[in-house]
Amino acid sequence: MAWHQVTNTSSNNDIANVLAGTKGVNVMSPTWFYLNDNKGNLHDIASTSYVNYCHSQGVEVWALFSNLENKEVDTSYVLTHTSTRHNLVNQIIAAAIQYNLDGVNLDFEAIDTSVGDAYIQFVRELSIKCANNGIILSVDNYVPTSYTAFYNRAEQAKFADYVVIMGYDEHTLGDEAGSVASIKWVTEGVTNTLASVPAEQIILGMPFYTRVWELTPQDTENVEVSDETSYKVTSSVYGMSNAAKNLANNNVTAEWSKEYGQNYAEWTVDNSIFKVWLEDSDSIEEKLKLVDSNSLAGAAFWKLGFETSNIWDTIIKYIN
Repeated sequence: MAWHQVTNTSSNNDIANVLAGTKGVNVMSPTWFYLNDNKGNLHDIASTSYVNYCHSQGVEVWALFSNLENKEVDTSYVLTHTSTRHNLVNQIIAAAIQYNLDGVNLDFEAIDTSVGDAYIQFVRELSIKCANNGIILSVDNYVPTSYTAFYNRAEQAKFADYVVIMGYDEHTLGDEAGSVASIKWVTEGVTNTLASVPAEQIILGMPFYTRVWELTPQDTENVEVSDETSYKVTSSVYGMSNAAKNLANNNVTAEWSKEYGQNYAEWTVDNSIFKVWLEDSDSIEEKLKLVDSNSLAGAAFWKLGFETSNIWDTIIKYIN
């Protein structure tokens, strides 16, 4: 599965070119729907012609339904009130039928722990109507941690067809400098998910992006290089090609880190230190080995457009 970030209706018209740039993709997940008010109604930028084209190429469409885009919406309110939750379920099913979707990819994030039970009830109710209409249900999840236990992956697995591990954002904006998806962290995420979800229901999500970290001294007169607290730490997201160009522009060569399962590079410009743990064909292959060795259901990739063309030759070695 490949997530295709679509931000407006005109972007749907490029599906032929987008799909032509991939190899082995059998499911597209366009970002078409999000929770748009406290009544459970959806914002919709979907396209029937997009779905029809994918179907003509033998590719299924599992549209993504999110709760992140409209910051004015209170997800907790929608999920904990029966009428609004039912309306949301009905809206999702109506959209799936209207656009002839093969599946639903549920991406509800940043939920408050207090509404864990309501969220699981939402998944149950949605799964029943998906099953009744022949619609596949996949649910996106963070890697397991104590503070995301309320997402109750074991209960999800009883109702959803697939549980998707979002195997990225190990370090993100506001964190200390670090990898987006080191192999140890991803491996632990897979192992811990397998403790509650059958392998044949798990899809491992992988990043086509990385973060380039910049550490700028707070005090240029008295700075200890080994002490990261002495620096202002910022980062920017780069796709694979742009990350490689950044290294080339700075005459930097990355070196393989077995510990991280990634190529790592570090360089200095003026007083600032730059660090990057690269996502490339080498790092993606390490993650694909986890899919293979654990007999997982498949892999997913965020997001199309961030990858280099050679990545698909690596992917099809492991994903049929």
